[in-house]
Amino acid sequence: MGNRYRYRRYWIVAMMLATGTAFADDAKPGDKPAAPAPAPAPAPAPAPVPAPAPAAASAEVKAGTGVEKHEIVGEASTFAPGTTVWVWSRITNGQGTIKHVWKQDGKEVWTATLPVGSARWSTMSRRAIGAKGAWEVDVQTEAGASIGAVSFKVE
Repeated sequence: MGNRYRYRRYWIVAMMLATGTAFADDAKPGDKPAAPAPAPAPAPAPAPVPAPAPAAASAEVKAGTGVEKHEIVGEASTFAPGTTVWVWSRITNGQGTIKHVWKQDGKEVWTATLPVGSARWSTMSRRAIGAKGAWEVDVQTEAGASIGAVSFKVE
């Protein structure tokens, strides 16, 4: 019962203060009305902050004889015929998928479409190369923009 009385008392005091404040603002007879306060100047709208442009995708690309622990092994620029050549790429700021476009003597011979799972992602493709010649693997975005390449020879 004591708590109920205490809360009722606080409520009554709060109501008295609220109504007393309202009456204190009323004009008294004989008072001149105050001049209206000048309207505050509108605050200038903040300049919109442009969203940062997404960083362009790029790729570090290497050729070798294998991939271990997400890194190329047996990196070389010349391979013997019959070697399985692995092309490893570390994609930075890529999205969706990328392509490894394999070319022999400038002519496209095969394309691997590979998923990109995060802003920094490594992936690979491989081919058993029997034909001698100049080879290149071009790493491209989904839109076909080249973001890296590696060249090697089979002799």
